[in-house]
Amino acid sequence: MYSFYVFEGSFWQGGGGWEHLEVCSDLGELDASVAYYVRTGSWAAGGAFVIRVYRGGELLVERELDPFVTVKVPGLTALRSAADLGASGGAPEPGGRYDGMDDDAIWDVLPQDIYEVAEESPEAIEVSVDWEGLALPALVSPVLPPGTGVAIDGRELPYGRTSTLDGCI
Repeated sequence: MYSFYVFEGSFWQGGGGWEHLEVCSDLGELDASVAYYVRTGSWAAGGAFVIRVYRGGELLVERELDPFVTVKVPGLTALRSAADLGASGGAPEPGGRYDGMDDDAIWDVLPQDIYEVAEESPEAIEVSVDWEGLALPALVSPVLPPGTGVAIDGRELPYGRTSTLDGCI
């Protein structure tokens, strides 16, 4: 059985929602998956936003990402959730799109705005993960090789991305 990472960003409400999963064995791939998910705007809606580490095919640890991810959206100062999950940062920049708006008004339009910016210029949304602060346990041999799928809770997942968000950006 292998060691590997799984990133999950998902949101379910009523009869609908989305799911973005990434099975990988490399922090660079994990970082790219988190950035993709944030840039779709889906992260701003809430829901699951976690990384799981598996060793020998068994779940070792699950970590919530919110306190370790910083996002910079044009028009707002860098946004990072605090340990209590209360947002810190994300204030309107003077003269920017959100100048003069209160927090509720910003959050009403932010997911769609992120999506629109991401369609036109994804790199304009800066995403960084504090990997040191997240302190994920290291993968140990044998590490899942690219192209090899896994079974988690009776569900077969391929190496790489499985997402209902593909094509969003």
